[in-house]
Amino acid sequence: MLRVAQSIWWPVLTGTLLITDLLVKSWATQTLPGQPVQPIVPGVLSLTYTLNEGMAWGFLDTLTLPLAVLRLLVGSTLIFFLITRIHPPARALALSLVAAGALSNATDGLTQGAVVDYLSSPLLDTLHRAVNGQNFPIFNGADVLVLAGVSLVLLTTSRTRPQRTPQETL
Repeated sequence: MLRVAQSIWWPVLTGTLLITDLLVKSWATQTLPGQPVQPIVPGVLSLTYTLNEGMAWGFLDTLTLPLAVLRLLVGSTLIFFLITRIHPPARALALSLVAAGALSNATDGLTQGAVVDYLSSPLLDTLHRAVNGQNFPIFNGADVLVLAGVSLVLLTTSRTRPQRTPQETL
């Protein structure tokens, strides 16, 4: 019973993040189409609106349904691991973030045939144009959740190798 009690909070967090992101996307869909870009933090973050049938930069835009199914499988699998295994808090948080982001974008793909993107960054546009001449892709809260989760995994994963005993090196 303790195992279930310890692991149930991470899926609850995932569900809360998922619902929050879907509500923000619903608001963006009702409010932002046809509107000019609206700065949130001038020069750093703005509200805008687009539907993306693929991934970043429109990659794989002809594979909307397979991408949605893949996102659904990833999110569902991560929730399964959150429920069935005990994880260190940082890893559990990371898995929750990625699961919520994947499930939110999967929901868009399955229900709308495209992902709702509503955030842009003039700062990232400037940096990205300097590198390859294109603006940074418009993104959404789910993308931020996935990026934060993956970053947290990378930051908290031990980079040291276990020391081998002399017998193991032979």
